[in-house]
Amino acid sequence: METTNTVAQINIDRTKPQIELIDITSSNQDYPNYANSTHLITGHLKLTETNIVKNNLSSEQIKVAVTDKKENIVVNNYLITPNFESFSLISDNGIEKIYEFSFTNATSNGTLIIAIPPRIIRDKAGLYNESKTFYTNITIDNTPPQGSFNEITIANQQSRAEISLNEPIRPIVGWNTSNLGFTLSKEFSSCVCYPLPIVDFAGNSSEVLINIKNATSIFLEYSSYDDYSRFTKASNGAVSSPNTISSNSICKTEAIMMRLVGANSFSLQGKVYEHTYWGEGFRGICRYSELSYYHGYNPTSPTLWWTVNTSYVISHLKNYYTQFGGTGVNSITLPNEIGKQYLFGISAIQFKLKDTTDISVVYQGYINGIGWLQASSDGEENCYQYNKPFSSFRINLVPKTEKQYLINYWNRNVGTNSIN
Repeated sequence: METTNTVAQINIDRTKPQIELIDITSSNQDYPNYANSTHLITGHLKLTETNIVKNNLSSEQIKVAVTDKKENIVVNNYLITPNFESFSLISDNGIEKIYEFSFTNATSNGTLIIAIPPRIIRDKAGLYNESKTFYTNITIDNTPPQGSFNEITIANQQSRAEISLNEPIRPIVGWNTSNLGFTLSKEFSSCVCYPLPIVDFAGNSSEVLINIKNATSIFLEYSSYDDYSRFTKASNGAVSSPNTISSNSICKTEAIMMRLVGANSFSLQGKVYEHTYWGEGFRGICRYSELSYYHGYNPTSPTLWWTVNTSYVISHLKNYYTQFGGTGVNSITLPNEIGKQYLFGISAIQFKLKDTTDISVVYQGYINGIGWLQASSDGEENCYQYNKPFSSFRINLVPKTEKQYLINYWNRNVGTNSIN
């Protein structure tokens, strides 16, 4: 006779609790493998164990660090203290538990590390989890990019702007990238000065001052007459009457002379509003050029524009200029006391280019007591009030891709007396 007795039923468990990092990403939508301290970093941990008796897995137990690496060798690890926004159990099937965590304020620079310490999970067999270190695919970068500008003269009186970078950056429309992303370049036909924003993959930003001084393939020159400094020359974005601004003079711009050199496939057109003492219907004669001008817009028809170098042209200092407005607005036939107040002159300007898709024209007026106005471009009216003439102005031709950068730069001076 055989007898079978069950002494005990024992479940043998030799598998320690397992923790895995399933995935991790940043809120940097364009470049999710890069982040700085502003981004929300979200990840998921999987805990595998069926017989848990102790579970201390929480945001307080997750260690976050960044590491320096050189040729895939860890050099230094830096423990950081991010701000955990959430930690929650989002799935549990009895065998696997899925936790979601998220945090911001990932400081320092390097590859992101998520570490789980040992002995925070224990099963019924008395087995604990081991420590785990997860090297993620996220690069933490909190340092703004740096770039240095250099102007190189090339053929046809043009210049090439080159920017040397300390790290690759996000692409910039209109700029070419070379040298594994460490060099930017762009060709310019005319002089211009503005700061170019540069942004790295993590979203850190800085500026590089683009200052093209030697490109003369296209050259724009203008002079303003204000009965104080007579005709004052300026070109390519320079202030037309800087002395008027710096001395806080009440003089107003009565006439503008302009010429464009090297324009092949396009031409510059413009119109101005002349505010006079005599008002609507008034016709004056410029005492300098003997050209006529009118109260209101010149040319008088709303559909007409004068083309620089081909319309209303006069000879001045051995060159030909297009004249807008006329001199004598604050002196001829005016009562002496009114003339001394300098209440009259050009109070609105409009410029645009014809036959081009690559170049824009940007311009901005200055009014004594008001400061610089918001910059305008490509046919927009630049005006404060028709009875508030300009004391000064500036105008520049710029590649269309760079137009908004120049507008933003000039608009930093809105409401100020800056002559820079």
